[in-house]
Amino acid sequence: MEEAPRPSRLPRFRLWLRGTRLVQKALSTPTDPVLLRPPSPRIVAGLVLLALSYVVGWPAIAALAAVAAWLRTPVLLLGGPVLYGLSWLVFAVGLLLLGSKSVRTGRALGRLLVRKLAEKYLRV
Repeated sequence: MEEAPRPSRLPRFRLWLRGTRLVQKALSTPTDPVLLRPPSPRIVAGLVLLALSYVVGWPAIAALAAVAAWLRTPVLLLGGPVLYGLSWLVFAVGLLLLGSKSVRTGRALGRLLVRKLAEKYLRV
């Protein structure tokens, strides 16, 4: 005996998502003019430093540990805390360059992304 196909829950989920405050606000808010202009060199430098801090952090420490194991010189492991501190320093300088206005830009970008996703996948 065959079972009848179960009704999809996706339409109900889409309706629920459309009704959330985040999606409603994103759909009703116009695009922020900050996103229409290209970012300043200071913002680009801050974003590059933020990304670089993640590369300098744990991946560099893991690479240093691999090199220390390969060369059989455990003294190199002392560079791990130094690299970790350097990654935090680079991260702090990146945040300093971005400044507090980047919070507004980040929120505007988040709303824009939610709007684009809602328009594409929620069939608004």
